[in-house]
Amino acid sequence: IEYNSGIPLVTTLAVAGFGNNNFTIEGKDVKAQYTIPAFKHKQVDFMIEIDGSSMYPKYNSGDIIACTILKERQFLQWNKVHVVATKEQGIIIKRLHEGSNGSLKMVSDNNNYPPFEVPEDQITGIALVVGVIRLE
Repeated sequence: IEYNSGIPLVTTLAVAGFGNNNFTIEGKDVKAQYTIPAFKHKQVDFMIEIDGSSMYPKYNSGDIIACTILKERQFLQWNKVHVVATKEQGIIIKRLHEGSNGSLKMVSDNNNYPPFEVPEDQITGIALVVGVIRLE
């Protein structure tokens, strides 16, 4: 995906289908576009806003994360934060661990949120979080 006027900040609904090969971000789903020199060599495909406290203290609600879509499962990085698009639960932002029986374990940084597993056949896309923008 290439953007002439910057990296798109999109709604979580807009990225729900980012795992399929013909995924495109529609103009109506882009809240804003940013040019961020530090992200220039990170291959950032999209940015979305964190909602909720499950990844606190690493990420706060309102933080904007920069994401690189992973095309191949072997590029998963265990214990790194990923954005996972799922059929049933929508967008999930968690640390990934190997699960059991063809599942991925989703782990929050906030201990108030217990880990859970999502079967791989429920996952429609995975992106690695490669940066964050935070406002005080």
